[in-house]
Amino acid sequence: MKKLIGLILLIAGVYLCYVGNQHRHSVAGGIDSATTTVANKVSGDPHVTDATWYFVGGGVLILIGAVSLLGGRKK
Repeated sequence: MKKLIGLILLIAGVYLCYVGNQHRHSVAGGIDSATTTVANKVSGDPHVTDATWYFVGGGVLILIGAVSLLGGRKK
């Protein structure tokens, strides 16, 4: 069961990274990137794009899924 959950998390992480990449290269992603750049210059606070959150979430899920698949305890 643990291996199945790990595989599902791994696939979900890859899918989130794919969605983030599609968003980054879309028109909405270009607008999001431009407005984030302007907001960073105006306020000085670090802002991130939506695509970045997809990449972070996907990376976390890939890491958890890989650890779950590869790091099982042996009895």
